[in-house]
Amino acid sequence: MALTTYHHGITATESSNITPIMKSVSMSTIALVSTSIDADDIKYPLDTPVLLTGITTDDVTKAGAKDTLLSQCLQTIKSIQNTNVVVLRLAEPVEIDVVDTLLSCQSRLGVTPKILIAPEIDTPDMTRKLVEIAKKRRAFVYASPRNIDGSLITVTTEIAEYRDTFAARELMLIEGEWGVPAGK
Repeated sequence: MALTTYHHGITATESSNITPIMKSVSMSTIALVSTSIDADDIKYPLDTPVLLTGITTDDVTKAGAKDTLLSQCLQTIKSIQNTNVVVLRLAEPVEIDVVDTLLSCQSRLGVTPKILIAPEIDTPDMTRKLVEIAKKRRAFVYASPRNIDGSLITVTTEIAEYRDTFAARELMLIEGEWGVPAGK
């Protein structure tokens, strides 16, 4: 056999007459689970998902005082990337079952959040609930490692043990507080 006719490896053939069919999915819609005791009840009703298509100063103002969790989260998201946000305001952070209303976002609001967060209230139970929703919606959860009482886990070996309690590829643990670099 002649060496010029024998081919090892992969041969690629390109065709220019095929139109690829691609479905575009927005991966930037964030579901923010938060609390605020003094938020505007009309703008942010309790236990009901609300869609913000771009965060305005009015949205931040109606989220409550500047030191409330919801207001701080919205301001931080706005300063990084002004994107679509589904806000789910809880009366108490222990109301884990209410978070299931995020599953109805597509039918209620016309969007499916792909990033799920609950800054500072991401207890193990809340994180498990968000991961459960993420698995159903092909979404992703960002959470801090916390104890059951909500205190932050800071010891590296304990963080690894906490991580091992989840068997979820949909979860990214963030070491330290939200928005605070490690070691600060």
